[in-house]
Amino acid sequence: MFKNGFYIVNNGRTFILLAVLLLLSCCLSSLTIASTKQDSINTRIKILDREYQKVATEFYRNPSNFSSEERKKYLEINALIKAINQVKTPENAIKLIHSNLKTVKSNIDSKDIFTIIELLLDANDWNLANSLFLSIKDDGDKSLLATTQFIFAKFHAKRNNWNDVNTLLTDIYTELSEDNAAYAHLLKGSALQHMKKHREAAKQYKKIQPGSTYYNYAQLNISLTDIRQGWWTDAKSTILDLIKQSKKTNKDELINRLYLILGYALLQREYYRDARDAFRHIGLNSNYTNRALLGIGLTATSQGDYIGALNAITRLKEKDNHDISVDESYLLIPYIYEKLNQELTVTTSYSEAMNYYQKRIDSLKKLLDQNHNILSLDSNLDKKTFTLQNNSFNYGALAPNSFISNYKQLYKLQKLSKSTIEKNNISKLIEKYNQVSQRIINNLINRRIKHLKSYLNQSRYGLARLYDSTNDTKQ
Repeated sequence: MFKNGFYIVNNGRTFILLAVLLLLSCCLSSLTIASTKQDSINTRIKILDREYQKVATEFYRNPSNFSSEERKKYLEINALIKAINQVKTPENAIKLIHSNLKTVKSNIDSKDIFTIIELLLDANDWNLANSLFLSIKDDGDKSLLATTQFIFAKFHAKRNNWNDVNTLLTDIYTELSEDNAAYAHLLKGSALQHMKKHREAAKQYKKIQPGSTYYNYAQLNISLTDIRQGWWTDAKSTILDLIKQSKKTNKDELINRLYLILGYALLQREYYRDARDAFRHIGLNSNYTNRALLGIGLTATSQGDYIGALNAITRLKEKDNHDISVDESYLLIPYIYEKLNQELTVTTSYSEAMNYYQKRIDSLKKLLDQNHNILSLDSNLDKKTFTLQNNSFNYGALAPNSFISNYKQLYKLQKLSKSTIEKNNISKLIEKYNQVSQRIINNLINRRIKHLKSYLNQSRYGLARLYDSTNDTKQ
């Protein structure tokens, strides 16, 4: 039954299927956020990125922000690169580049220009980097231009500007080094994948040869495109090969993720024994442990091993952190007890679940009334997650890491600036970042509340159904 935007389950099979689909989506990517809100926040972040670039340009063009050492002139590009490599901070390096633009531009055909452009883009000093890009285009050297386009493609990938990535990486591979060409194919494939062009993406991934640093990542992405298109046999074969290769290189967390994807894909196709075996291979201290425990509980339930399911889900329920897997455990436990014909425990478990979900909803609503700065939260940039009062959230669908890096950098520029006007402009921009940061956090909290309300409704429905069946039996 579909009601008010949520599935209200009327049997355990439906719940298990929904849990599998939700957890499989978490394995393949971050949770889907309501598109209008996501687009609104993404648009705002892109605008803030351009405003940051303007502020950065003003900061680096202001001579008063430079020390005498940072104003030092270098006539040779090699001497400039050596000086850049010896400075203490990226800001010092960018200042040296600005102080020596004449030397930089007179050596536009040197491979040292790549180092300079990468430094500028890492600091999001877009205007100067783009000015050098245009000069390289005018120079007409195909190899130089191809590598520059590759560097800019990496910059845009960090901002999820996939159309730009796709355009920049067109017909440049033969001009790149072997390693850069492989990475370029990986980026191109990722861009096409985000643009929903899965078959074209797979073609790019397949151009990366075994032995490349990026081969395993390409194969993993191929398996994900295969799963999304329903090509299960090919996906399974690819994942099993990847697990075998990853074991040779001791890439534990990659192996854990592969087993998680494999487990939920097998569970979705009702290969319960194989799915359960896959989940059992995931380490106890992995980032994927909670999802693996839920997977074991779901597969054991589907196999009729309710004691095994109860053991796994009880361990999950006892976890301190609150993520989707822990939240779902409270809904699965009464269903398991029902299968074990423990009627009193079923009633108690549904009541416990209802109390748990209501308390979680109330505590999250309180968080909505508070101010939070995403920079002050315990975060993992690689996983694109942060934790707020034991609640784990994935911000990847809403904000690229470039938003976080800009945000941090603004505080550095504000501290380093010698201009009052400049400091005020930076403060105003920081406030805009504060506002968007709050919107991101509130958006994620609201989505979690929406899930919890769905689970609360399902708990109420389950308890009502139990009472109805008990009354029918008595009659």
